[in-house]
Amino acid sequence: MFDSRIKTLGLSAALLAASVSLALLSLERPALAEETRPGEKPVTGDSEAQLTSLIDREIKKVWERDGIKPAERASDEEFLRRVYLDTVGVPPTYDEAVAFYADKDENKRARLIDKLVSDGRFGRHIGDLWSVIMMGRGQRDLAGGGMVLAQWLAERVNRGDGFNNIIYDVVTATGSMADNPAVAAYLAAGGNQYKPVDMTGNLTKYFTGVQIQCAQCHKHPYESWTEADFAGMASFFVASNLRVNVRSLPVNPTLVDAPQVPRRAMGDGENLPAEARQRLEEMRKYSAPRVLGGKAVQTQDRSLWRPILAKWMVSPENSQTPRYMANRLWSFVFGSGLLNPVDDFNSFNTPSHPELLDALGRDFAANGWQVKRFFRAALKSQTYQLSSKPAGGKKPEAWHFAHYPVKQLSPEQFMGALVTLAGATDLGRMFKQNSNPYAPIRQRYERLKRGQAEGGENDNMRDYSFDEAALAKFEALFENVPGDWYMRRVLASRYATSSSDDEMTEGDAFTQTIDQALAVMNGDITNRLSGSGRGTLLGGLMNRFKNEEERLHALYLMTLGRRAGKAECSRMLEYVRTEKDTGKAWEDLLFALLATTEFATNH
Repeated sequence: MFDSRIKTLGLSAALLAASVSLALLSLERPALAEETRPGEKPVTGDSEAQLTSLIDREIKKVWERDGIKPAERASDEEFLRRVYLDTVGVPPTYDEAVAFYADKDENKRARLIDKLVSDGRFGRHIGDLWSVIMMGRGQRDLAGGGMVLAQWLAERVNRGDGFNNIIYDVVTATGSMADNPAVAAYLAAGGNQYKPVDMTGNLTKYFTGVQIQCAQCHKHPYESWTEADFAGMASFFVASNLRVNVRSLPVNPTLVDAPQVPRRAMGDGENLPAEARQRLEEMRKYSAPRVLGGKAVQTQDRSLWRPILAKWMVSPENSQTPRYMANRLWSFVFGSGLLNPVDDFNSFNTPSHPELLDALGRDFAANGWQVKRFFRAALKSQTYQLSSKPAGGKKPEAWHFAHYPVKQLSPEQFMGALVTLAGATDLGRMFKQNSNPYAPIRQRYERLKRGQAEGGENDNMRDYSFDEAALAKFEALFENVPGDWYMRRVLASRYATSSSDDEMTEGDAFTQTIDQALAVMNGDITNRLSGSGRGTLLGGLMNRFKNEEERLHALYLMTLGRRAGKAECSRMLEYVRTEKDTGKAWEDLLFALLATTEFATNH
């Protein structure tokens, strides 16, 4: 019975059980995977160029099978804005666009891809994507956990850590968030009302693409997973306890594994508060950890349970996790997965290109689970560099990947585009200084110390305590966060909390207009984008470019990453010349461009 269920995931019950036994013998963290550097031979012997060729070859097979004609190659204008948004999360600046278009080297696209994937902003963009998947936005971001997790993920990706090590460190996380930022991921399971069983569905979905949460209360509606299967997986987390003391500043969530409590000591729990009684029932119900298709874990040492699960997730015998990871990363690049929904691998969900998905999963695992390698290979493919304008003939489906999809910008990308336009570096620095979440805590702490030294007491702080060591660690972490990145994340979160969906995960229905965006923005940004006087975007543009046509092309390059077309140029300049207030006319043009679908999408 287990074999038939696991077969769908490309695993065997015997291998899974073996991997659990192996985990009991060796619970050390997996060795850090080294990133494949230029000139080094990859583990598989396949170069990134060969992986790129594989992608194009497998995609082309399906075009030929279905009689699909692919789109033309994307123009430099299409490619440039697209690749910036897909790697560093923001569009190119005016100077970056001008430099790229002036470059006549036929390999300039490949060189740019290498440069962008090596840019520190790449890891931050990946951190944005994954922190939203794992935690959402808005109300679940308790204690600044979203920023802490995103920063940790960014650092790990930028330095070339394999994603298997990242998965392992999240699943096994313990300690305080100040000491171990991976703990922030557990805030998604109820925050200060932590529900350990919820982490079962969260982490199996986010890290393996298998959704077993439906089996918590009843047999899975279309898979063979049973309540017993869910109970086995949930047992790995039931010992974990997230402690959140909101009266200790800064709030520093701490994750611990509760020791085994003898059943006779538990009693019947009748005299316990409702919450404690529920917790007791969970510990009784979920007490036999077992991976899907495997045997029950024999050890009663609860501190070993989550490491055993983590070992299983990233075991070389477990092909499902790297297949899912390849599918997830593919969706980041191409807008949808080779299997959709990207995190719902099941027996009724067939990949559009099964051989390609299997090959990508194998390559990902064999080459150190390297996110950078995957992106470089995918971005250099002919498939990625197709125009977003479909070719004629038979209409392709989205899963044919016969043209680049028009993708709505995420809130982080949209806000990042506006921040970049307004002047990211100095604005970000000022915003970070004025919005430092730890500055008020530091000030209150220093006032309290002065008051105590003078023999007084602050009644307002009588019920609070301060953890100076944790505060110093959070301050150090925040110091390393670039101001413009922090700014766009805060603005994206403001939008999320003002929308009807305060989580806004990967299924974002991001319909924000430029007016709505400005409504949640910092005044310094709106001042830069409003008017045409000194210190504004348009003021600088009008001072730098005296020729109206050059000025218009520069405005287009700044906002849309391309020069104005001939018809656009004629129409826009005619409007400027007929308006009495020239500054107001240029301001109208700016907002007209910001309100376009072209600005709000990646194409």
